[in-house]
Amino acid sequence: GCQKCGNVGYRGRTGIHELLVGTDEIKSLIQSRAKMEEIRKQAIKDGMTTLMQDGIRKTLLGETDLIQVRKVCIK
Repeated sequence: GCQKCGNVGYRGRTGIHELLVGTDEIKSLIQSRAKMEEIRKQAIKDGMTTLMQDGIRKTLLGETDLIQVRKVCIK
């Protein structure tokens, strides 16, 4: 790193994202008060990229590192 990046090797901010699309299956699970894990599994089955997956993708692209991703994704 340098002074411009605060010795971290990155400058600025990069978002990592997780978007839940309200498919018919997801809506049905929510209406039936399904457990969060069941909804999450269905969302992933429907093609949702998780926060961790997006963070790993951006790490592989050199936009961030796993330390930063872990800070955001740890429950």
